[in-house]
Amino acid sequence: MNQMPAVTGNDNENVIYSVTQLSRKIRDILAGNPQFKDLFLEGEISNLRRPDSGHIYFDLKDETSVLACVYFKNLQAEVCNDLGNGIQIVARGSLISFEPRSQYQLKITKITQVGEGNTSRELKHLREKLEAEGLFNYDRKKKVPLRPRKVGVIASKNSDAEQDILNVFNSCKPTIKPVMAYATTRGEGAPFSIIKALKDLNENPDVDEIILARGGGPSEDFMAFNDEALVRAIASSKKPVITGIGHSGNSCLADLAADYVATTPSTAAEAAVPESHKSDLQKYKVAIVGLIVLLVFLIIVFLLAGGSV
Repeated sequence: MNQMPAVTGNDNENVIYSVTQLSRKIRDILAGNPQFKDLFLEGEISNLRRPDSGHIYFDLKDETSVLACVYFKNLQAEVCNDLGNGIQIVARGSLISFEPRSQYQLKITKITQVGEGNTSRELKHLREKLEAEGLFNYDRKKKVPLRPRKVGVIASKNSDAEQDILNVFNSCKPTIKPVMAYATTRGEGAPFSIIKALKDLNENPDVDEIILARGGGPSEDFMAFNDEALVRAIASSKKPVITGIGHSGNSCLADLAADYVATTPSTAAEAAVPESHKSDLQKYKVAIVGLIVLLVFLIIVFLLAGGSV
């Protein structure tokens, strides 16, 4: 076994840190540098979270970068109910390091709202534009078939969304075998990748409807589903498109253009096969209710017949 090099304080090339030691060193550097204290930082809020602790966590972003921020409850001088994603702010605070993850973040002491953020403003304008063109109109939405022959599925390969959909399909009687069209669902290349998958499934004569799904995540992960070209592709699809994007708290323009909107990939799969997804238990319940109704009817007939004798 090779011997570890000696640890010295003078030659960094020979120093072997543990992960904890390096994390603490980063923390101490940030804490001891006055350049990182009492900063004023302008950006747009995204991925805002409000846990039960009362602390507020969010990302502050501009066109190219994102910085994690924390606004501890004891530092909140005023009510912050009006904070939300898409708001442009100036945050005052200091950089700190969250040692367990070696992640630096801005510990905020004061927030001043500037107005609407660029991303939020652009998204609002795009929505108004597409809405004026009628892309979100209810009367243009296509009906989901009750008994589809095959269901096309667009999702990332080996993703939680894919597995959730397969779990639902495997529980159906008979089992549903989807036609998979794998695509990238986050990042700059995602819209083009999803549009290609939509095109492929539309050209497949055996596919009766299409599910577009991805699991939950921070708001930045869903920007691909606000892409204008993708929204137009969904609206112009010849086959019904069911979206199951993120969870109930996530919303995007792709949902507005879809023919059916589900809150999760699993509920999207259930919506795609409404007849097949009825479980044996549901069928037994229907049968039992039918028998009870018949029994009650026979009892009433018997009583009426007996009363007339």
